[in-house]
Amino acid sequence: YSLVKLQHLKFFCDAVTYTSVSEAAKMNYVTQSAISQAIGKLEKLFNASLVYHNRQKLYITLEGEIVYENAKAIFKSIQKTFDSVHETKEEISGTLRFVTTKSLGMSFIAPMYKRIKEELPSVELKFMMGGKNLIRTKLKRGEVEFAIVVYDDNFSEFKKLPITTGRFSLYQAKNSPQNLIHQGIFVYNLGGPYVKELQKYFDDLDGELIQVKGETEGWELAARFVELGIGVGFIPDYLVKNNRYSNIEIHSQQIPEYEYEICAIQNHTTVLSKAAKAFIDKFTMD
Repeated sequence: YSLVKLQHLKFFCDAVTYTSVSEAAKMNYVTQSAISQAIGKLEKLFNASLVYHNRQKLYITLEGEIVYENAKAIFKSIQKTFDSVHETKEEISGTLRFVTTKSLGMSFIAPMYKRIKEELPSVELKFMMGGKNLIRTKLKRGEVEFAIVVYDDNFSEFKKLPITTGRFSLYQAKNSPQNLIHQGIFVYNLGGPYVKELQKYFDDLDGELIQVKGETEGWELAARFVELGIGVGFIPDYLVKNNRYSNIEIHSQQIPEYEYEICAIQNHTTVLSKAAKAFIDKFTMD
């Protein structure tokens, strides 16, 4: 049989993953023609149509799905081989791929990034930020080793490694009037952590007419609204550490303790590399 070129498989997999030849070209710093030619050579090699286009979007055929899944297994095996070789060395090295949310990336990971790079100089960090759906997809496809998240039931199918805990609190801009809270509270969304419990708590308070004001679909945006004095926000305290939002403070309104947990999550079948373990340990040691 003819040898399959790994580069052709890589181009094909990226095109399928991003459902776009142009996106695959950007990812690999090549022309769209190079991606299309690679797919064409694979189709000739396997004597099968692997993809097709409909309204400028790329779709995968049944034969293409077989090639795609097996190609991912090949790349995973190659990465595991590299990791195994690196494991034999005293120095921690290799490529580390993980995913996290935007707010954790900016407020929790970013402050530690420089230190981690200094302490793990031979580890190449490649991470992306996105929502819960992206995180689950990347984990299930095996495109990342782990994810760092504020844990909730959306991630119950994955194995979790606790990193740290914190609290949700009510915050407002400094020098804002305390009665600003009566205009409503900004939250991530109505189904977010402890939102229903918070609303019930206020509903049960005599004489307190406090309601959720709006869904921001992101804690960073909620914190930004708070900083601008637009309203009060119900947000996790990791956002305000490291003075990212120096103009906000905890509101005087008493509420119950609502604790969250930041975790690294992974597929149950995934064995973390030495680099991944060292990276996660940098957070748990603080």
